[in-house]
Amino acid sequence: GSGGGESGGGESGDGGSGDALGLWPLGAADSMVASEVKSSDADLLAAAEGLRGGRLDALNAEVASRIAVWSRAKELLESQLEAMESVSAYAVLGVSPDASDKALAAAYREAARRTHPDRGGDKAAFQRLQDAYSDITAARKGAGKGGGGG
Repeated sequence: GSGGGESGGGESGDGGSGDALGLWPLGAADSMVASEVKSSDADLLAAAEGLRGGRLDALNAEVASRIAVWSRAKELLESQLEAMESVSAYAVLGVSPDASDKALAAAYREAARRTHPDRGGDKAAFQRLQDAYSDITAARKGAGKGGGGG
């Protein structure tokens, strides 16, 4: 394997190389985790056997810590994306997220009349409308499984 860097401090020393999303620079610990994930079991075992004292435990703790950070960041990004998609779906229909199911259906029917290609509307706009309505109704059905509706 590679000799990896010293486990220094909190500074990110990569000078701007970013993660896959380009959101933040990768630090030495993140590069180490990426290297660990890509390594074969045999390579990891050989590297572990060469470590002395508590160094293996310290590296394992660091990798676990970074994975937890990445996992939490992924959860937050997925949650934000879902919220943005939800808001944009409501915007397509021209209603707020707290609109009743009845108001939502009425807004959909009105917008469908305006945007339907057979009535001179734009095919892409009509498709966006259908997708938005489908997404909202599916999300509401999913949320409604646990109890009352809003």
